[in-house]
Amino acid sequence: MELSMVLLSKLTSMMLYVVLGFVLVRAGFLRSSDSVLLSRITVWVLQPCIIIHAMEIELTHERMQGFVACLIFSFSAYMVWILVSKVLKKPLRLDGVDEDTLVYSNVGNLVLPLISMVLGEEMVFYGSAIQIPFNLFIWTHGLSTIRGTRGIDVKRMLRNSNMIALLAGLVMLFAGVRLPEVIDTSVSGFASMLGPMSMLVVGVVIADSKIKDVLLFKRAYLILFGRLIAYPMLAMGLLYVSGIAGRYPQVIPALMVTLLSLCAPPSSTISQLAVVYDVQPIKAGIYNVLGTFLCVITMPLIILLYQMIFM
Repeated sequence: MELSMVLLSKLTSMMLYVVLGFVLVRAGFLRSSDSVLLSRITVWVLQPCIIIHAMEIELTHERMQGFVACLIFSFSAYMVWILVSKVLKKPLRLDGVDEDTLVYSNVGNLVLPLISMVLGEEMVFYGSAIQIPFNLFIWTHGLSTIRGTRGIDVKRMLRNSNMIALLAGLVMLFAGVRLPEVIDTSVSGFASMLGPMSMLVVGVVIADSKIKDVLLFKRAYLILFGRLIAYPMLAMGLLYVSGIAGRYPQVIPALMVTLLSLCAPPSSTISQLAVVYDVQPIKAGIYNVLGTFLCVITMPLIILLYQMIFM
């Protein structure tokens, strides 16, 4: 219960950054188009810094075991979710944006800084594990679903800043290499900026939108129920049935970090792909914005349930 309350408090605090971004645009200090520059700084500078900084730890058997457990859990969850979305496609009339919204959560911009603030910087190490399956699936299944075609964008997957930072960080971790103190101080400082900047961008993006249109888009509530509640519950059920938590109780805290990532709001990458390929970008944006606000309620509840079952 205590952790869920801390999570609720931190999420509420992060929403204030969204409000600030909204006010800055409405007051004329920023423009909505500035979100492009801010997003680039977030994606290409701040996110890689928090991932690399998370790798500045001593690699132990316990940590490696937790990291592998997170990988297995997240890979399994994505595969089950993709299958379920295909089954629900006709009954629920899901299009590409709907399917991707159900499957892919915001594992970078929101979750990594949230893990750092709520659970501590050391736990970001486990949070970074989901970056591998996330980038693998979203640039294959996710991209083809949005475009309505089949294909794998290997170049974009490998050029993704999170993947580059993760691979570089893992090499440093296994090689026992540490950043010089001067550089590490800068990396740590940039890493601490990720949470506020990410949420500020959300506020800047939605400032030109009509709040009424966002709140009254009825289909969003169906899709977001799946993204924020049903799919995370399905992942938790998968974990329970597997018996991993029972056989290896030492990985329970690490797996909670993965679940926190899996119950996050829709990935901002979906909105970006929708804009690039002109596939219902407005709907994708509504899902992203509304999901970000609703997760303040749903994420603490999911984590509370996890604690009640596994801890």
